[in-house]
Amino acid sequence: MLKGFPCLEILCLNIMKINNQEIYIFDNVYESHHTQKFYDFIIKSYFMIDLNDSNTSDYHNEKSFGAKYSMDDISNMGIVKYLPNNIKEKFNISMENCDRGLVNAITSSGVYHPHDDSGNGAKWSFLYYANMKWDLEWGGDTLFLNDDRQTINNVVQCKPNRVVIFDATIPHLIRPSTNIAPQFRFSVNMTFKDKNETS
Repeated sequence: MLKGFPCLEILCLNIMKINNQEIYIFDNVYESHHTQKFYDFIIKSYFMIDLNDSNTSDYHNEKSFGAKYSMDDISNMGIVKYLPNNIKEKFNISMENCDRGLVNAITSSGVYHPHDDSGNGAKWSFLYYANMKWDLEWGGDTLFLNDDRQTINNVVQCKPNRVVIFDATIPHLIRPSTNIAPQFRFSVNMTFKDKNETS
């Protein structure tokens, strides 16, 4: 049993730190019928080429491919609803605290830049790798950077049904998928404000 997470026996929990800022990794988070529901919801979403997931002005002219979600979209998808209660309680995750939601559709030709997710005062960033199958050789990992935004501190592998929750101020970027990846690499990203800031 994991300390502080008494009901998460099915999850593999790793905690990494960058300058005392924490990154939590949870595996096998959702039941299989929920992961299929999420994937079906994503592939029916409205994708656009002008999604920008960076709050760094230097990159505002460069576009990425993804879908922006409204609070109704997130609620209808069920990704917050079906998140285990232990995780929701640990990070104060709720629809009331949710600040934004989007889906990144990553390709081998995409260009992705260092950024953080702390815009609008977000406390936690939530990342869910949504593909039903994703092989190691297909890339698409998330790189967590030092404060200089030029050196890698840690790498989190893209794995189906993996959730990564991290301090929203940590700089990071997406590594493009490889040329042999047969499909888009989908990830759901949501940010959550501190509970005290929304009350």
